[in-house]
Amino acid sequence: MRVALYIRVSTQEQVENYSIEAQRERLEAYCKSKGWTIHDVYIDGGYSGATLDRPDLQRMLNDLDKIDIVMVYRLDRLSRSQRDTLTLIEEYFLKNNVDFVSITETLDTSTPFGKAMIGILSVFAQLERETIAERMRMGHIKRAQEGYRVMGGDYDPAGYKRENGELVVIEEEAEHIRLAYDLYEQYNSITKVQKRLKELGYKVWRFRRYRDILSNKLYCGYVSFAGNYYKGLHPAIISEEQYDRVQMLLSRHKGKNANKAKESLFSGLIVCGKCGEPYVSYHSNDKPKKYKYYICRAKRFPSEYEKKCENDNWNQEKLEKLITNELHTLAFEKQIKTRETNILDYDKQIKKVDSKIERLINLYVDGNIDKKLLDKQIDKLNQEKQAIIEQKKLQENDLAFNVTLEQLQNYTLDLSNVQFSDKQAIIQKLIRRITIDGKNVQIEWSF
Repeated sequence: MRVALYIRVSTQEQVENYSIEAQRERLEAYCKSKGWTIHDVYIDGGYSGATLDRPDLQRMLNDLDKIDIVMVYRLDRLSRSQRDTLTLIEEYFLKNNVDFVSITETLDTSTPFGKAMIGILSVFAQLERETIAERMRMGHIKRAQEGYRVMGGDYDPAGYKRENGELVVIEEEAEHIRLAYDLYEQYNSITKVQKRLKELGYKVWRFRRYRDILSNKLYCGYVSFAGNYYKGLHPAIISEEQYDRVQMLLSRHKGKNANKAKESLFSGLIVCGKCGEPYVSYHSNDKPKKYKYYICRAKRFPSEYEKKCENDNWNQEKLEKLITNELHTLAFEKQIKTRETNILDYDKQIKKVDSKIERLINLYVDGNIDKKLLDKQIDKLNQEKQAIIEQKKLQENDLAFNVTLEQLQNYTLDLSNVQFSDKQAIIQKLIRRITIDGKNVQIEWSF
């Protein structure tokens, strides 16, 4: 069994015999009695148990695939929050088939009794969560019944601002919204509404924002919660009669271009080389032939931008064929040289910093340095340790993106045989970005 020893200590606890060395000795003795192998020791010196934002705790969570058991001296060494403790055990350890052992409370999830104890703790934690959620729900319903908008977070809807918890009309935006409703009744098209608003000198919002505004009952004086509507205290911007008319039009007139944008092989990867906006996929049903293409968003929705982009559209089939052919070329006509990576032993560097922290804490316990100097030095060492951990992550990510010639050949073969979702996953792994500038296509590979 591969065991991770987790040790946490704050300087105030040194005098209570929770020193790093004392915890380590007890944990190592327990492992020896069980015949378990210590994979690594994770030490957070000078960190509070009230937060999970601790460097070695996070490092341990990233190493869960390498260990079988997480062991602590006491349960509060893992966390002083019951909720955080259960989250770590249930959402991280047990879901990764890692058992948890606390030697002081004799809590061991590898045993039936230990699992039962976690179950009991979880029941009470769930009861607490559900009780809190029910109270919040009842509070939200009560607030909605009284006419207040709920579940809005820090977001103020267009046309309103909040003052003392109530919605107050922003007249300039309200005029914009009233005109959008009037124009939609006239044109039955959000795109045409955007175009006309731009001609009238308004700052045009995104298509989706207008769609949400036109279908939001808030603007005729209602608030909602959990699918139910209540008469609001805020002033309405449009009449209820106009809102009902617009809903009827929205249901009847979806427009010629509704649902034309479909998922595509290169979704989210293509950017415009002229204006920097993303390319979107588009399906056209123009007779006599249907076709699919990629188009710059500033060209597709020109009313939303100061200037319409004139970059070229690209036929989806043609672009996908070009890029898959380039992938074949890389795989079969070129020799891909695996980058020589100088692999550093960051774990060794982390252990050196932990040793320095431990020596400092021992000096404090012995009365050789004062608290102010201790805190300053430990903070400096923790920053150094965090920097090493970040470098380790960068090295691991760099190695993860190393694609060998054999892997690339396999990916190329898979592109011809697998279903769309798997094919898209391969493309997302291999390609970082595609830039289109007229007839030129530049591919930025991830390897």
